[in-house]
Amino acid sequence: MNIKSIFDYRLLGLTGSILLIISQFFSWFSGYSLMERYIIATSVDISNAFLYLFPLISGSICLIATLLIYFKLEYRINSVIVNFVGFGFFLIFIFELIPQEIDYITSAGIGFYMSITGAILIFFHNLNILLTREKSKEGS
Repeated sequence: MNIKSIFDYRLLGLTGSILLIISQFFSWFSGYSLMERYIIATSVDISNAFLYLFPLISGSICLIATLLIYFKLEYRINSVIVNFVGFGFFLIFIFELIPQEIDYITSAGIGFYMSITGAILIFFHNLNILLTREKSKEGS
């Protein structure tokens, strides 16, 4: 039994993007979701508030990039580039948030774990795209 015939690897990117998007609405640190923290932060310091929207932005960018492959397989390299842009937003967010929340890392909520899982799935999706070869067209 061939596992490639059962499992479509393009689902890794789709699943990872959706996990990043919905992790925005689940509890992260101190019992608040990132959306709740964004609303709280906009009333105090709007310049740092947009940081809490980065997983949502990152997941949306990666979702669009993954959908590119479903519409046209020739866009797979373009999809990887766009995925890395979205992944970069997530890495900026993680490197800014984790030092602030290092004391609470042991009490991380489900949203944190969903986003990390989504990021790992997106990374493996990109790796899979880059490692697979495009099938040559017959007659050319």
